[in-house]
Amino acid sequence: MNRRALLLSVGAGAGYLAAATVLGGCRPRPPTPASGPTTDAPTLLESWLERWLTAFNDPDLGVYKRFVETLAPTVRPYVDDDLSVREVTGGFELITSQVTGPQEITAIVKDRAWDRRSKVVLTASGPDTLDDIAFAGAPAEGTIPRLDQASALTAIETKIRDEARAGRFNGTVLVARGEQVLFSAGHGAVDDEHELPVTPSTRFCIGSMGKMFTAVATMQLVEQGRLALADPLARHLPDYANKALAERVTVEQLLTHTGGTGDIFGPQYDANADALKTPADLVRFYGAREPVFEPGARWGYSNYGFVLLGAILERVTGKPYDVVFHERIFGPAGMKATSQAFASSHATAIPYTGAGATGRKALAPYAGLPAGGGYSTVEDLHAFVVALRRGALVSAATLAAMTTPKVVAGTSHWGLGLPVRTRNGATYYGHGGAAPGVSGDLAIFRDHTTVVLCNRGHPAAVVAADFMGARLPVV
Repeated sequence: MNRRALLLSVGAGAGYLAAATVLGGCRPRPPTPASGPTTDAPTLLESWLERWLTAFNDPDLGVYKRFVETLAPTVRPYVDDDLSVREVTGGFELITSQVTGPQEITAIVKDRAWDRRSKVVLTASGPDTLDDIAFAGAPAEGTIPRLDQASALTAIETKIRDEARAGRFNGTVLVARGEQVLFSAGHGAVDDEHELPVTPSTRFCIGSMGKMFTAVATMQLVEQGRLALADPLARHLPDYANKALAERVTVEQLLTHTGGTGDIFGPQYDANADALKTPADLVRFYGAREPVFEPGARWGYSNYGFVLLGAILERVTGKPYDVVFHERIFGPAGMKATSQAFASSHATAIPYTGAGATGRKALAPYAGLPAGGGYSTVEDLHAFVVALRRGALVSAATLAAMTTPKVVAGTSHWGLGLPVRTRNGATYYGHGGAAPGVSGDLAIFRDHTTVVLCNRGHPAAVVAADFMGARLPVV
């Protein structure tokens, strides 16, 4: 698993990384040798962990940047992402660490500014060079006391405001109970250059949260009898290049990320990004490759799987997938600010990577695909939840099927297109999205809904969503 995939595949529901610019190039983590650790390995690795954590936590963020440039050259392309993590989290407190290989040490850390715990894996080949620095999610331990609704909303409003003033939050939040919005707010700037203020009506790139629309549109066709979950890919894409794969992978496996269809990003994508704009482009480019694993054998997050679902939508309806979204989801739900394109009459936040102290960098707009990358607001996403729960998009029976755990996915489960997770013991469904300069989270609990959108990278939205979801009452 590459560094960004390791970062984004836990907690946020995995991240959609496609962009109008090249943002998908990720290097593989070096393999861990099979032999056991040498006698002096723990001392060396523990020293590396201490040096890395000291640099990461230094108040002068330039110290960490110089640390990476000097001692971890393979991580240089990702240093702005790391600096964004440092800015959002306020640094890390070490909880525990363990040597997990002859060249590898794994640490569990806690954000200084938030509740979140995460895992850091350092790989070192010797005393002079770190080969890799990888971040991943880690399960929370302990129980945070839940509050009554009024107290929870006060705590949320105060926390988000304070973190925004400290420069650790830039985005929008919304809390609702049923159809009633209880709290919404925007903090920070849409564009650092012009300093336009963020409001709850500001559009943000939502990354993989857009997979929810592909899943809903797919299940609408299933309800209409125009698709079946057991349908093989070949039934709807008979010209698919890898015919053997097309006969084995099913619509249900694509929805549950068990089709083995893999990702679309990496060196091949980077070299051909200008020609890979539509589902048809991507299917032509990747259609001949073999699966990552046998379809149905296990769970493996797949951006390409949702591209294939988009291609099926287009073939069955005879319309571009974004038109399908507008006709079947955005229109009926009243989502007037949501689209697959960056251009809009509404204010749209620019994605930024890096940190304010060392200079944030504006990124080019992300390109939408059925795997994500579109644009929305917290208000529109709440409207989507309302329409979904009212039965305006799919039936109650279909929604129940989509949100019933079917596949184990790490510490969570996956339904038909939607992850099912817990926060502080409370179950929710929804989706997250993350990429450089993009972080979003939608969590639909039994009574409450929380939405967070940020124009900073992971974990900007997740930390706020975790804080809210852990404190709202479970009625």
